[in-house]
Amino acid sequence: MQPNDGVAPLNQERRPPTAKDFPASGPFSLAAAGARFASRAVDLSVIGLPVLTYLAFITTVVDGTVRCEVPLWLGPATFAFGALYEALFVSTLGRTPGKWLFGLRVVRLIDGGRPDPDRALLRGMVPWSFVALPLGAFAVPATLGTFGWVSGELHLSIADRAAGTVVISTR
Repeated sequence: MQPNDGVAPLNQERRPPTAKDFPASGPFSLAAAGARFASRAVDLSVIGLPVLTYLAFITTVVDGTVRCEVPLWLGPATFAFGALYEALFVSTLGRTPGKWLFGLRVVRLIDGGRPDPDRALLRGMVPWSFVALPLGAFAVPATLGTFGWVSGELHLSIADRAAGTVVISTR
């Protein structure tokens, strides 16, 4: 599916694309699950390493017991940073650094154009929302699940479904 100006030809009704509208491989093909997972791992590292570093500095050992009092602001701050990271890169470049590294791009499902800032922000907020909720130890598996769960013939994630986007290969 190649980007266009968003205008359907005369006398032709626009319909949502199906997997048959994309090449089987190469540029503009649907992104493979492995490349999507690897690119997300890179992006999670960019966000997660500063958070883990901070946690390492506030963790102490008292009488053989590990103590870490996580501040209440850390979850919402991680959510905001993760959502903005995704939104800024996707709305300006069409990809995050992880997606660039693995030759992937995020496009609007309906016409292949770059997602606008509000859709990119929504796409970024969906998977990071679990970090801001007081889920305790369940926040990590919930977040990984939303990042990793891709389904259907178009390989859409929960974030793709919310924002009306699809991830394609550029190589």
